[in-house]
Amino acid sequence: MTGSGTTGAETGAETTGSETTGAETTGNETTGAAAAFVPSRHRAYSLRTRVAAAAALGAIVITAVLSWVSVRALERNNLAQADQSLTIASRIVLMQPVVAVGVLWLMPPNENLAVTVRQNGGVVASSSLELPALDPGSHTITLDGTPFRVLTTTENQPAGRTVSMAIPLTDAYHATAEQRRWVLAAAALTVTAAAGLGWVFGGRAVRPIVDLTRQVGARRGTVEDEAPVGSTGVREAEQLADAVNSLLDRVHRAQAETAAALETARDFAAVSAHELRTPLTAMRTDLEVLRTLDLDEAQRTEILADLQRSQSRVETTLAALERLAAGELTNDRDHVETDVGDLVDQAAHDAMRHFPQLTVRIDTGRELVTRGLPTGLRLAVDNALANSARHGGATAALVSAHRTADGDIVISVDDNGRGIPPQERTAVFERFFRGSQASKGGSGLGLALVAQQAQLHGGRAYFDDGTLDGVRLVLVLPDRAAVPDAARR
Repeated sequence: MTGSGTTGAETGAETTGSETTGAETTGNETTGAAAAFVPSRHRAYSLRTRVAAAAALGAIVITAVLSWVSVRALERNNLAQADQSLTIASRIVLMQPVVAVGVLWLMPPNENLAVTVRQNGGVVASSSLELPALDPGSHTITLDGTPFRVLTTTENQPAGRTVSMAIPLTDAYHATAEQRRWVLAAAALTVTAAAGLGWVFGGRAVRPIVDLTRQVGARRGTVEDEAPVGSTGVREAEQLADAVNSLLDRVHRAQAETAAALETARDFAAVSAHELRTPLTAMRTDLEVLRTLDLDEAQRTEILADLQRSQSRVETTLAALERLAAGELTNDRDHVETDVGDLVDQAAHDAMRHFPQLTVRIDTGRELVTRGLPTGLRLAVDNALANSARHGGATAALVSAHRTADGDIVISVDDNGRGIPPQERTAVFERFFRGSQASKGGSGLGLALVAQQAQLHGGRAYFDDGTLDGVRLVLVLPDRAAVPDAARR
């Protein structure tokens, strides 16, 4: 086994132009849909304003209730005072109501008290203002546009006699209106004070949110580590700070992953272009020679053979690049239950069919089922065996797979080939690196694919001294517990 990788099977799938066009069309439709969606804009108010408005609204509700209760209480109190005045006056009038009426006629016109005496429904005596017949009790009536409070009673009177006494409520109503104005003025002052205090104290209350907003706005949004935002004293602000820090951390990781992916893509594209430029240049030279020179049959055959080798190298490189790209696009949902023992057995038989000079022995344990990428693991074993036969010149290989005491699965490929110098055993896993013992025609990506699959499975790949006088490639796969189907969706 040598430090040059192959792609195993050299029939890489090609990406058609129609698929690319479809992807571009889908992207355009997605972009158009995103551009067509314009979020509606509503007029926004500061949180401080909302706090002040909430305080004012609360004050309006409370003062409205208290004002209504107060006005009703004042009205009842003024009526109670009028009833009390009538009760005091009745103590004198009821002793001799007819005489009391006569006294009222002898006195100057008095609009503060009216008395009417009825006997069996007829008026016996009445002041200048005659009161209507009413049931016993207190009543509020309006006479000639003036409200009166009337007390009708039969207390201490002969049978069939009722006495009605009334006093005007004009002063009481004026007092009630005045008191109502004071109550409404106090309510308005309370609402204004509540709004003002809400504005003043609301500013202090929302200061943690304002500070948090300022901290978030001051962040540069780069992939560099930045201090987390923080807030103290307000539970909601601290919860918001934790949520913002969590979001910013995810954004930071996504930015870092994107930046790393872009850097890898740039490097990968540059190296790929460099590796493809050599065979393409050779192919162009061969085509120019065929087109411009008059060659004999032997020369023409040699040029065509060289052209075919260059074309095969380009095809092999592109197939390996495709497999590398496919590996980069996998995720955890693509991992399924995989029987490593069965996979190794199939890879060994296929290798002996493709390389008749190679004899492969198998040594596998039991219960080698793990979650993984069957195609990727098969590709790794295929590349290891193809590397041994094609570049290492091996005629015998041993593929073993066993589970260690800690649950890891270890796959190793030993061969009797030329081996790899110790100083190159790490570098050969890099893309497009060819070891000093490698034969011509390789893409330099076979072992890079093996390293990629090890990484995708959370493991590692390395070389050490083999048991067959060659070199041994070791692939360590950590134990991965089965995940329910619902969790993988």
